[in-house]
Amino acid sequence: MNKTSILKRWSLSLLLVVSLSNAVFAKNLNEVHRLISAWQTEEAKSVLAEISPNASSQAVYEFTQGRLAFMLGEYAEAVRLFDQALAQDSSLEMASAGVITTARNTHNELSQMNEIRSEDGRFLLRFFEEDRLLMPYLLEVLQATDQALSDDFQYKPAGRVVVEIYPSADYLAKVSTLTEEDIETSGTIALCKYNRLMFTSPRGLVRGYGWRDTVAHEFVHYYVTKYSANTVPIWLHEGIAKFQEIRWRSQPMRHLAPPQEDLLARSLETGQLITFDQMHPSMAKLPSQDAASLAFAEVHLVIEFLYKRGGYEKLRVLLQNLKKGLDMDMALMEAYGLDLDGIWATWLQAMKAEGFKRYPGLVQRSLKFKRPGEDGEPEAEYDSIEEKEVKDWAHLGELLRARGRYYAALREYRKAEKKGGDGHLVVQNGIAKSLLELDQAVEIPAVLQRVRDYYPTHLNTHLNLGQAFMALNEPERAVLAFEEAVGINPFHPIAHKALYTLYKQLGQKSKAERSKTALKLLGAR
Repeated sequence: MNKTSILKRWSLSLLLVVSLSNAVFAKNLNEVHRLISAWQTEEAKSVLAEISPNASSQAVYEFTQGRLAFMLGEYAEAVRLFDQALAQDSSLEMASAGVITTARNTHNELSQMNEIRSEDGRFLLRFFEEDRLLMPYLLEVLQATDQALSDDFQYKPAGRVVVEIYPSADYLAKVSTLTEEDIETSGTIALCKYNRLMFTSPRGLVRGYGWRDTVAHEFVHYYVTKYSANTVPIWLHEGIAKFQEIRWRSQPMRHLAPPQEDLLARSLETGQLITFDQMHPSMAKLPSQDAASLAFAEVHLVIEFLYKRGGYEKLRVLLQNLKKGLDMDMALMEAYGLDLDGIWATWLQAMKAEGFKRYPGLVQRSLKFKRPGEDGEPEAEYDSIEEKEVKDWAHLGELLRARGRYYAALREYRKAEKKGGDGHLVVQNGIAKSLLELDQAVEIPAVLQRVRDYYPTHLNTHLNLGQAFMALNEPERAVLAFEEAVGINPFHPIAHKALYTLYKQLGQKSKAERSKTALKLLGAR
């Protein structure tokens, strides 16, 4: 059910509940619900504060207070207010469109979370104890993103931003309308919903993931929703979020990872793209992780296409047109001189002419969620190697290296590389680890070049690069590699141990202390 239909349903229910003698009260209360649905929560607080209920309207007033409390992240208060309202008028349960149930589920699931507030009060971070070490890194990304987006949008949403970190992806199903099947099928690991940011801890996945850009991505959704009063369709929402997710660390630019570019190149050749209609109502409802990845690549490039035709100024005009109530075709025409079909056709022609790269030997890797009680699995994934000889040599190399026979292991890995190329994670990282043990680190950056490009979120690649640069006495490059590792799996002690040493070497005392604290929280010595 979309925002407009929900609002109409609430409005009708409220008018039935509130007597005609309270028509002004009902009108004002409906305005509060409109503002809440538009995520204009600060304005909703102001309007609600000016409303005075009487005995006959107390229940619906408290229901409205409860809905606003839920959107502000005050779950216990929301449940209390909902219960009071229902005690006076049980029919409000039916009028709530599931909000009361969602509030209760959320309160039950998250009541034991810890909280940390940023010094300026801008961010409220909620987490379970195992994720405490993530907090300073998370806050760093949030603050950098906030600054960049406020510059780009020339706007900053008022009020505090609630950010919640869940230990596993199934929590997203517990506190939203998604199912566990939706989450696993599409690879959904984060949401921006109910006026807050929600994401899965990297420890909830077998190999971790690029959580920093994901957090920034959801924060972009927060900005877009607030800026547009929740009027933006999913393809535009996701496109802006994908294009802007690197703004905390980079200027606006194309940032397609090789797996996405390879997928897009193949899909353009076959004409099998994901349409805007197929993306509705959510990317999380797409039939596979590959479909979701393709859809994100498409909308990313659509926004790049629009950005090149007017920068942030025209993107802001487009969003404001939608906020004013223009339909998508008219909003696009006023901003870019093309309707939606025209944008798609022009963009598609440009993409076909661009000649996206194919990446020989690249294997599309899906996110792997941990099962209950599962700690993880070895990084070596032989299933990604198709050639039997290559797989056998790689496996033998792993066995020899585990027994400390590094020269023999290197010989087997080199056989595998000669036969299968330098794009296999197991082979190239096996070579790198053997070279480290043999004090031949100088070769490692070249050995890992292709797999670093092909699989930018593979943890071991960055750990091996970091150790190589330390051995080569290149501390700045080592720091970058280990920081990338933390950006994939911040619960791996090797990265924090190395960064503690490197930050001290470079005179970065506060960052050294942060790494020391992380090690203590991990129980490392």
